[in-house]
Amino acid sequence: MADKQQSHAFIGNGKVYFTAVKNGVEGKPFWVGVASAAAFNHSVENESELKEYHSGKNQTWDKSEGDKSATFSLTLNERRVEAMQAALQAKVTEVTTGTVSAEEHEVDAIGDILFLKHKNVSDVVITDSTTATPLALVEGIDYTIDEKYGTLEMTHVQTITSPIKVAYSYGTATVMKPMTDDVDYYRIRVNGLNKVGQKDKQVVTAYRAKLSPADAYDLIGDDFSEMELEADLMYDEAEEAMYEIVKL
Repeated sequence: MADKQQSHAFIGNGKVYFTAVKNGVEGKPFWVGVASAAAFNHSVENESELKEYHSGKNQTWDKSEGDKSATFSLTLNERRVEAMQAALQAKVTEVTTGTVSAEEHEVDAIGDILFLKHKNVSDVVITDSTTATPLALVEGIDYTIDEKYGTLEMTHVQTITSPIKVAYSYGTATVMKPMTDDVDYYRIRVNGLNKVGQKDKQVVTAYRAKLSPADAYDLIGDDFSEMELEADLMYDEAEEAMYEIVKL
């Protein structure tokens, strides 16, 4: 009788972890960051009914179970590299530091915008293509530069022989190329907690989740950006299920 006085209402919070599986090998789990919503969704398709006709009422005599499927949906509010890699199905590479000796760019008018091949640059030296003695360009007179973005704008070109040649050093950067990943599937784990009622905890694990790329990747906005993810859950023979719920 005492249990009837207990509330089992539910408001879910918790952490979501992904583990990438490539060529059958599990990587290291990572926390995807702040997520405002996460849910498992279920559906049944291709159900069929067997009708009886001997009574004259044509009622359902039996019914097939149909094809059962489940998906996992997640709303991300952070841009952690690992989470973005999963959301955008991206390959990620790390650019190490280096130098460029003579990167060429054509210029012919004041206001020309030039993008260097690398970002996060320093020690920039620019000369033109004068044959005998190349002209050294002066920052603030001949050009302005945003070193973090690797962007040049020409402010003087009348006495400059194109192309200009840019020498510089560049720093580390993370390069992400969406829609190119080679992940077989992800293992998803949610360490959840209930903020009301019994305030119990639970662990939910999806064994094999095939992620679809996020529908949108917001770049400019006045509010916190969201990335909506959805994954089809695949049946795991060893576990004899798509996912499990463990109440603690």
